[in-house]
Formats: sequence, C-alpha cells, structure tokens
Amino acid sequence: MRSIEPILRRALTLVRPTPDEERILQRTAEFIVEKTRRAALAFAEVKEVTLGGSFAKGTWLPSHADLDIFLKLDVNTPDDKFEEIGLKVGAEATKGHPRGKKYAQHPYTEANVDGVKVNIVPCYDVKPKEWKSAADRSPFHVELVKKMSQDQKDQVRLLKQFMRGVGTYGAEIEIQGFSGYAAEVLIIQHHDLLGALKSFAEIKRQADGKLLRLPDPVDPERDLARAMSDEKLARMVLASREFLSNPSIACFGRMRGRIRPAMKENVVAVVFAHSKLSEDTLWGELRRTIRHVRRHLEEKGFKIARALPASNNSNSSAFIFVPEFHALPRLEQRLGPTVDRKKETETFVKVNRRRAKLIWVDDDARVRILQEREWTDFSSFLAWIAKAGARKTGASDEVGRGMARTGRVLSGRSLRRMATSARWLRDGMDEIASDTAGTGAS
Repeated sequence: MRSIEPILRRALTLVRPTPDEERILQRTAEFIVEKTRRAALAFAEVKEVTLGGSFAKGTWLPSHADLDIFLKLDVNTPDDKFEEIGLKVGAEATKGHPRGKKYAQHPYTEANVDGVKVNIVPCYDVKPKEWKSAADRSPFHVELVKKMSQDQKDQVRLLKQFMRGVGTYGAEIEIQGFSGYAAEVLIIQHHDLLGALKSFAEIKRQADGKLLRLPDPVDPERDLARAMSDEKLARMVLASREFLSNPSIACFGRMRGRIRPAMKENVVAVVFAHSKLSEDTLWGELRRTIRHVRRHLEEKGFKIARALPASNNSNSSAFIFVPEFHALPRLEQRLGPTVDRKKETETFVKVNRRRAKLIWVDDDARVRILQEREWTDFSSFLAWIAKAGARKTGASDEVGRGMARTGRVLSGRSLRRMATSARWLRDGMDEIASDTAGTGAS
C-alpha cells in the first residue's frame, strides 16, 4: 500500500491558494463590503455589516471562494421590512454586476462580482440561542472557524477537496451533500482529514436509525446532517474506505466509479422543457416529482433499479430510469383476504369480478384473482404519466405542466443522440450507468 503522508503533502499544494489569488480576493472583498456598508447607511435598522463565507473563515479553495456579507438588523425589525431592507441593500451594493434573488428562509441577493460569488444575506443581530432567522447563526459560525489553527484550516481544505472529488460537496438541494461548515465541524471533531475519513470508514447507524448526526457547535440542537441524503453519506463512507486502503492523489481530483456503457442500453428517460426556475425551486420540484413518478411505476408492477433527475438548471430537465425489466406479462395475480374475513372477502370479489379472468382460493385460504394488466410496457406507461397523469401522480405544478406539454420518452439510440448535444443529459446518463466510487470498480 502507498504511504498516505506524501500524498497528503502533494494534495496540500493543490488546495492552498497562492498569495496572488488571496490578494485579488481580498481586494474584491474590501470593495463589495464597502459598497454594502454605504448602501446600508440608508436604513437605521442595519446595526452592522460583516464579512463571512469561506474566504473570511480562511478555508476557501482556489477558484471556489465565496463571499457572504451579513446585514445584521435590529431584532425588532418586522419580517416584511427585514426582507425588503435585505434585498434593497443587496441590489444597491451589487448594481452593475450580474445578480439574482436566491431563497433560503428569507430571500437574499446573489451576485457575481469580478468572477466571485457574493451573497448579501440579512440576519438579526441576536445573542447566541436567541435565533429569529435561519441565517442568525452564520456570523457565529464564522467566529468559531476563525479560531481554528492554520493547520486545521488546511485540513478543512483537504476534506472539502476530497468531498468535491467524490461528488458529495454542496448543501444545495441539487446535491444534498456536505456544506462547507459541515466540513469545518468534521475537522473540529476529528482534528484532521484522516480522522474524519476514518470516522466515515467505521460508521455505525445511530440509535434513531440515522447514519450520521453532526451537531452544530454553535447550536447543538441543530443537526448539520439533517438535509444530507443517505446516498451522499454512503458515497462518502465508500470513498473513505477506498482512500484509506488504497490512497491516491486522484481522490483529490475527480473520483468516479466505472461507467458501464452497455448499461445505457437499458436507460429510459422522459425529457421535457419547463419555465425557468431558480435552482433551489427547480431541484425541489424535480426531486419531489420523481419520487411520485417512481411510486406509480412500481405500483403497476415495474421495478426500478435506479432513478435520478437531471437538468440544465434552467429550462430543460429529465427523469432517468434503469428499470429491471421493460415489459410485464399480460396477466397478473392479485391476493385478497383470507376467507374467515367474510365482509372483506365479499367486497374483494365484488370489486374485482368484472376484470377477473379467474377467481379461486389456495392452500393459504386467501381469495385470489387473475386479471389482465392495464399497462405492460414501461415506456408506454411512462409516456402516459408524462402526458396525462403527471399532475394526478403528484407532480409539482411547473414540472407537471412541462411534462404534459413537451415530455418525450426516449431510450436507446434516440436518447444517446439527444445526450450528445445536451451535456447535462449526458452527465445524467453517465451517472446512472456508473458504479459508485469505492465499490472496487473505480
């Protein structure tokens, strides 16, 4: 086995920003903080403007720094005024730069200033444990992380880069993985990268059934792992075991499982256009809708091995499936109650008599019927859901409308052809037809 230490020393050179990068970012931070302070002067409710984000904490990665600027408002500011002031200050401070409105508990401004992502976020000027909005803890997070040693901050950078390589970094709903703050807390808990990876490699389920609980040191009642998907946690566990048993610098680049081209022949997708939505809203709707579509497919007898949404994060999306089989037998057996349940038996027979091809009881004393299936072809049923049934099956409004209006079910050559001209769809097909990294097939 290769020694881990030389690999970690090499990885450190990849994750430490250069002095030039730090100088340029410092200049941008001072520029936008000063503009924000000037914009905030118009509002007496703003008590303080502070810099946050990975740059302020000293845990940023080259080319991936973000600047969070917190507007700390008087605690007596009404909710509607709180949002209004936050957006007005954000708009004035970022005038002349590409920007948009993002949503957490409250809306805030996100802008691109000289290539750097800047978030201007309102929060209340509260004391610890007197939280009024979700963002109130953030300035305290910054102060906590600032106290970490430089060596620990480098370990955070290594962990963040490892998570990026594995595909588990990012708390946004599209990814459902680890936030930057979660990575920082993991290093506080386990001291360094190896300690954190070993904790994942030896993970055990908690008493409440969860794979991970990660209390926020600023507010121990808050679980930082709550919004993480088990799929991302499981990826982190497998990747940690892989690195610890077979360390490689590649784990700090892009650690992906083996793509199985032949498996793409089994992939079926419904591809559709929709109105442009914010990424948070879009991915929330996509994840909710694919759960409903999958449930309805399985209720009709189609087993789904794997399913995932894909999107260009703007106006085109797809639900991609790997079904275990594409066609079902014409006949299906349905089990009824045992004959000692007189009323239920009579109701079962009465309701199903017209469709039944055969009604009988077996050795288990259950009433059974044999009937013809309503749907036997996977793609045909998926097309029906897209065109006529999406709204009935629990699809969100915008996704349901998009599927009904433009949904196309594609597989085989037609799907591959579309994927060649749509990077986001190609990435989705690669992901669904790939082994998970750390399963020994990377």
